Amino acid sequence: MTQLRADAQRNLDRVLEAASDCFAEHGVDASIDEIARRAGVGHGTVFRRFPSKDALLSAVVLLRVVELTAVAESALDQPDAGAGFDRFFRTAVELYARNRELVEGFGRCIETDEVAAMEVAVDRLVRRAQRAGALRRDVTSRDVLELIPAANRHPDVILDGLRAVPAQA
Repeated sequence: MTQLRADAQRNLDRVLEAASDCFAEHGVDASIDEIARRAGVGHGTVFRRFPSKDALLSAVVLLRVVELTAVAESALDQPDAGAGFDRFFRTAVELYARNRELVEGFGRCIETDEVAAMEVAVDRLVRRAQRAGALRRDVTSRDVLELIPAANRHPDVILDGLRAVPAQA
């Protein structure tokens, strides 16, 4: 992979940050003009690096996927498997709640190496929590990933439903 010049890397970083903010606020309806304006670059600078808005959206979604993977891997290091799973789930729910592009753009990235790595990490996390008796045995990592976007209003209710032993009232 070719390393970018320092100024080109700065522009790329600014474009990705601005795109992340715009997509988080407006979803897929965010405009390239607004992204370029916020990044302090020209419209053409965005399109030199990303041939379409979909390509830019995919790049931003993959940044969030990498972030979620790191959260899952970090949760695997927690001594308490149940607490590690809860931490991952709550962090993922918060990330989804702040970033509309994850909900609206995730399907565009489903076949990527980054998503595969995230799925592996979440699967390890789920299996570890199940072995520890903290998570229901019939729950799969895919179930968990499908529940995350829907859990922003009631994460405790979802977590209670996922636990092997229901929480005491």
